[in-house]
Amino acid sequence: MRLAADPEAAEWLEEVPGGSRGFDWDEGNRGKLIKHRLEPEEVESIFRSPFVFAGRIVEPEHEEQRWLVLGRVGDRRLALIFTRRGKRLRPISCRSMRRNEKQAYEDAIEEEGKSEPHDS
Repeated sequence: MRLAADPEAAEWLEEVPGGSRGFDWDEGNRGKLIKHRLEPEEVESIFRSPFVFAGRIVEPEHEEQRWLVLGRVGDRRLALIFTRRGKRLRPISCRSMRRNEKQAYEDAIEEEGKSEPHDS
C-alpha cells in the first residue's frame, strides 16, 4: 500500500461527529468486522484515543478514494481503511496493524507528545 499526505482529509477527520452519527454502517461493512473480531463501537472508539492519520491510499487504486487511520482500542492496535460519504466516515475495513504500521503509529504518537502507554 502506498500513501500520500492529505492535509484536507486530516482536517476533515477532526470534525467527524462522535458515535454512530459520524459513521456510515450497513451490512456490507459490518460483516467485514466479524472477520477481525470487532464491533462498530470499537471502530468508532479509535477516534476517542490518540490516533494517527496515515494518509490517502494511492496504491492500490480504487474507484472511490480511501484513507488510512492508525489507532488503538484497548490493547489492540488497529488500521482503519475508510472512505468519505458526504459528512460521514464509511469504514471499509479495520484490522490489526502490520509491523510497519505499528512502528509508524508509535513514532507519530511519540513525536506528537501524545501520552500513550507503550508495551513492555
